[in-house]
Amino acid sequence: MFRSTLAGALALVATGGILVAAGPAAHADLWAPYARAGAIVDADGKLNNGKNVIDSWRAGTGKYCVRVAYDVDVAKALIQITPRNARRLPHIAYRNKSATCKRDNTVAVHVYDTTHGRLADGGFDLAIS
Repeated sequence: MFRSTLAGALALVATGGILVAAGPAAHADLWAPYARAGAIVDADGKLNNGKNVIDSWRAGTGKYCVRVAYDVDVAKALIQITPRNARRLPHIAYRNKSATCKRDNTVAVHVYDTTHGRLADGGFDLAIS
């Protein structure tokens, strides 16, 4: 059992190393063939990778803005967010210009710590279909 688990882990690490070495550079187009836009946002608000995303930034503790290309209407789109940390819970606060994100076609995301329910920094993945 231990040997098969270890062998599986080593295979995953080896595959991950190959994918990282051959993967796209930061800020290159994210490979998401069925999404109109997508973003991988780090806890500091920087855009790690994206597709049809102009930029992202941290507006305050637990508050993030993701500005999407203008040919993708965020007000009417289906948006999915996945946390990058198990103890963080992101949600869409606003779908367009707001007090947090003062630019058009911008998604405001608030991230909460699940242990105490207050805003907290945390990265997330965002997909717009």
